[in-house]
Amino acid sequence: MWQDLLIFAFNMNNKKYILLSLLLLYSIISKEQIIGPNLVNNPSFEQYYSCPVSSAELYRSKYWWGFSTDYFNVCVPPIPINVSVPLNFAGFQYAHTGVAYAGFIIYTNDVINYDYREAIKTKLSDTLIANKRYCTRFYISLSESSYLAFTNAYIYLDSIGILMTKDSVQDTLTPLLNNGIRVQNDIFNIDTISWFEISNSFIANGGEQYLTIGNFDNIINYTVGETSYIYVYVDDVSVCECAYKINLGNDTTLCQGEAVLLNASLQGATYIWQDGSTYSTFLATQPGKYKVTAYVKEYNITVSDSINITFTDSCFIIPNVFTPNNDGFNDYFVIQNTLSWNINLQVYNRWGNIVYQNNNYQNNWEGKDVADGVYYYIIVAKNNLSGFEKNYHGSVTILR
Repeated sequence: MWQDLLIFAFNMNNKKYILLSLLLLYSIISKEQIIGPNLVNNPSFEQYYSCPVSSAELYRSKYWWGFSTDYFNVCVPPIPINVSVPLNFAGFQYAHTGVAYAGFIIYTNDVINYDYREAIKTKLSDTLIANKRYCTRFYISLSESSYLAFTNAYIYLDSIGILMTKDSVQDTLTPLLNNGIRVQNDIFNIDTISWFEISNSFIANGGEQYLTIGNFDNIINYTVGETSYIYVYVDDVSVCECAYKINLGNDTTLCQGEAVLLNASLQGATYIWQDGSTYSTFLATQPGKYKVTAYVKEYNITVSDSINITFTDSCFIIPNVFTPNNDGFNDYFVIQNTLSWNINLQVYNRWGNIVYQNNNYQNNWEGKDVADGVYYYIIVAKNNLSGFEKNYHGSVTILR
């Protein structure tokens, strides 16, 4: 899942060749996007202690409960259609996955039940760790029963969310919502046909182990005299430790004329670089500080990173002598620091006759076909990313 990018960066403060063969495998992890295992037991409500027989029986689904909340499962005969799937007392809907889901009233406002709310609850498989980021997701669908009040009354309610607490939220007509970590989401324009993804993220305080899904708005404003009844189905709930990070690499020095492609790709993200550009990559061809900020709307996460890039005029190290005597040491004409360059090499004898030529030189000339002595080279180096060219010429002595 990670995309690696080779950066050919060299430390030229020394006068000796320091590029190790390990650098051939050196890469920058341009992104980090990790989603851990789901901490929600029975996330799609498929497991159950027994089939429901009427409303207010979410407790029959393993690991779930909630005051007066409902459990729907295909295991219930369609006649009567009280709590079956897809047809039940709240409406008609197939499960998002599998054959079961939960349902509850997220808000009712009428003469008898003013600010009545239900919530579904579960205990996670593990306790949350302080300062860790967790990503949440679940799916909702509006039931047809929500239309039993005035037409379109449900649109006045615009949020649903997750509450993370250390202790289980008390079962009351209006759940206690003033403790724990609340993660709210807008639910405008949902309908009774589709399932809608509700996702977000939060940083744990540490010790949270109970999850509650419901409506956690402190104040809900309705038109005077308006009543409402908003009922939703819920399926596929997840809480996972997640890490989103961009890594442009360590500050580095490039040879004059080189370039590096900085990669900030994260799935579903939008980007802004130091110059205002919005692509996932940036080709750095000049010295300076490069910075990118990425926003992942799905989980409401913003991450950023920066890198300082400098350039040096002296880069290639060209030998003035080599000894092709098959002793395993200095047997080839090796030009150092050419990993990101295409090398066109021409070698001439003292009379100006060409004795070796290669337009993609790979440091493999042994001088087998020539005698010991002094030879003259012309090198045209072209950078593979930037297209920058520079020329070198000089002499090399062959000794056996």
